[in-house]
Amino acid sequence: MLSLTERTGDLRRYAYRLWRRLKASHRQSEVDTAELKRQRAIALRPVVRGLCGVVGSYYIVIFISHFFYEKGMDLPIMACLGGLTAITGLSFFRWTRGAESVERLELATLIVSLLMYTNVVVSQYLHFVPAKLIYFVLMTLVFATSAVSLRVVVPTSLLAIGTMFVMAHHAGFPVLKQHIWVGIGGIVTALGMAGIMRSTIFRAVHARLVAEKHRHEAQILAHYDALTGLPNRRSFFTELDVALVGAKNGHAFDLALIDLDGFKPVNDLYGHSVGDALLIEVGKRLRAVVESRGVVARLGGDEFALILNGQMPDDDLRRFGEDLCDALRETYVLGGGVCANISGSVGFVHSDAEAQWNASQMLERADYALYYAKQNLRGAPVIFDRRHENEMQDFGAVDQTLRSSDLESELYIVFQPQIDLKAQRTVSFEALARWQSEKLGPVRPDIFIRAAERSGLISDITLILLRKALVAVRDWPNDMRVSFNLSARDLRSLPAIARICDTVKASGVDPKRIEFEITETAMLSDFDQALEALALLKGMGSRIALDDFGSGYSSFGYIHRLPVDKIKIDRSFVTQLLRHDSTVKIVKTLIDLCGNLSLDHVIEGVETAAELCRLEEIGARYIQGYYFSQPMRSEAITAYLDAESWREGLKKAG
Repeated sequence: MLSLTERTGDLRRYAYRLWRRLKASHRQSEVDTAELKRQRAIALRPVVRGLCGVVGSYYIVIFISHFFYEKGMDLPIMACLGGLTAITGLSFFRWTRGAESVERLELATLIVSLLMYTNVVVSQYLHFVPAKLIYFVLMTLVFATSAVSLRVVVPTSLLAIGTMFVMAHHAGFPVLKQHIWVGIGGIVTALGMAGIMRSTIFRAVHARLVAEKHRHEAQILAHYDALTGLPNRRSFFTELDVALVGAKNGHAFDLALIDLDGFKPVNDLYGHSVGDALLIEVGKRLRAVVESRGVVARLGGDEFALILNGQMPDDDLRRFGEDLCDALRETYVLGGGVCANISGSVGFVHSDAEAQWNASQMLERADYALYYAKQNLRGAPVIFDRRHENEMQDFGAVDQTLRSSDLESELYIVFQPQIDLKAQRTVSFEALARWQSEKLGPVRPDIFIRAAERSGLISDITLILLRKALVAVRDWPNDMRVSFNLSARDLRSLPAIARICDTVKASGVDPKRIEFEITETAMLSDFDQALEALALLKGMGSRIALDDFGSGYSSFGYIHRLPVDKIKIDRSFVTQLLRHDSTVKIVKTLIDLCGNLSLDHVIEGVETAAELCRLEEIGARYIQGYYFSQPMRSEAITAYLDAESWREGLKKAG
C-alpha cells in the first residue's frame, strides 16, 4: 500500500504533467497579443460608434426640446449640457472611424457615458421626479452593452446606481425602498450582460484569429517544405513559370537540379532524425551560397533545385557550381556527435528564349545534365549544352525503339577474356551487352542500357542477355567462369533477382561458374535492399564482383559490409599509370587491400605492353583489356581457347 505522502506526490506529479500538457496545448493555439487586442477593438468599434452616433443624434433632439420645456436659468444650463453631449457624441463618431486602439474606444465610451450621466443628474437636480430615477438603471444597461471594457462599465454603472440610491434616500425612505431592489437588479443585470457579451465577442475574435493563423500556416505548408523551410515543389514550379514568362521578355535565368550523393547510406546508418538534420544543414548551405541571386527549393527527398536570376556565362556558372559542390562536400557535424560526409551533383541549364521551353522541358534538360554528372562527374557540376541536346534526342529515339523492337533476336552478347598473369591463361569472360537494332543499326551499350534503366525495360533485357550468356557457357571448359553485369534496378527488385536465380537454375550451368558484377552506384541507391539481393545470389552459389572500384567516394567505407569475392579496379587508374607515380601507389594499395581481404582483383582497360609491364611490377594478377583481346562473339571463343591451349603447350615444351 502506498502511503499518503506517496499518493500525494503521485497526484502532484500527475497534476503537474496535466498542467504542462494544457499549457503546451494552449501555447500551440496562442495568437499574437497585440494583434488580438487590435482585433478586439475592431470587433467592438461598430458598437462604440453606434453609441456615439445615437447619443449625438438623440441629444440634438433633447437640445431642441429644452427650448420648449425649460425656463429661466434652467434653459441655458440644460441646453448647453444637451448641446455639448450632442456635439461630443457626433465628434467621437467621426473620431473613432477606423479606430484600432482599445484605449481610444474606451476614452470615447467613458466620456459619452459620463455626459449622459451628467445630463440625468442635472435634470433631476433641477426638476426632481422620483419616477425618473429609473433612468439611472436604464443607463447601466446602455453602459453594459456599449462600453469597450469592464473597466469602463463597472465604474460608470456603480456611479449611476450609487447616485440613484443617494437621490432616492433624499426623497425619503419609501422612494429608496421602491428603487433599492430595482437598482440591485439593474447593476447585476448590467454587469452580467457586459461580461457575457464581451466574453462572447472576445472568444469569437480569438477563434477567428486562431483559424486565420492555422490557415496561414496551412498556406505556408502548401508552399514551403516543413523540414528545411525552403520553397517546396509546388512553389518551385510556380516560380519557374514566372521565370519562364520573364525569359520571353528578355530576363534570362539559369536552372539547376542538385542531388545528394551518399545521403541514403547516412540516413540508413544513423536514422531519419540524423537524415533530417543533414537535409536542414544542406538547405542552409545552399542558401548561404546562393544568397540573393535566386530561389532555393527542395523538390523532395534529397533533391533540391535553384532558379538563378540573370544568365551567367558558362565559366562563371561552372565556378558557381564548383563552389556549391565544395560547400556540400564539407563535413557535417550533426547531433549526437555524428559526423557525415556527402557530396552533391549539379545539373545546370540556361533558359533559351528561342527554344521556348516550358517548365517540364527545361526541367528535363536540367535532369539530364544532373544524370550526366552523376554518371561521369559525381560531386561536380555539369552544364546542359548542344551535345547533351543531341544525346537526349538520340536517347528518346532509342527509348521508343527499345519498346517496339524484338529484343530477343536483336540483342546479343560479346565476351572479353580476363587473364591470370600467374597461370598465363584465361580464367573468365565478361559478358557485354550489344544491340543491333533493325531500325537504328548498332546502338552503343551505354546509351541503350541507360534508356532501358530509365524506361523500366532493363529487367527484361537482363533476363534475355543472361539466357544467351548461359547458353554460351555450356560449351566452355568446366573451370571457366562468366561475369555478368546487373543494374541498379535489378538489385532494387527482389522479384527480379528471383527470376535471375530461376533462369540460372533452369540453364543447367553450375551457379559457381557465374560471377555477377555490381557497381558501387547500384549498391548505394538502396544499400539494405541490395544486400538482401546479393544474399540470394550468394546463397545460390554464385560469386559477386564489385565493378569500377575506386571511381566512387565511399567504396572503402562499405567494402567490408559487401559479400564480394572480386574487386574490379577502374580503367581510370590504368590510363594514369605511366604519367603519375601516385597512381601506381594507389593501384598497388588497392591490390594489397584485396590481398588482405582475401579478395580477387581484376584490372580493367589494359591496352599497351607498357601498362601491362608496370602492373606486373606492382603485383597485379588478373587483367582485362584490349591488349589481350577485344570482345568476341560466342562462336569465336572455342577458337580463342584452342589457340591459347596451343600456346600453353609450346610454353610447357619450351
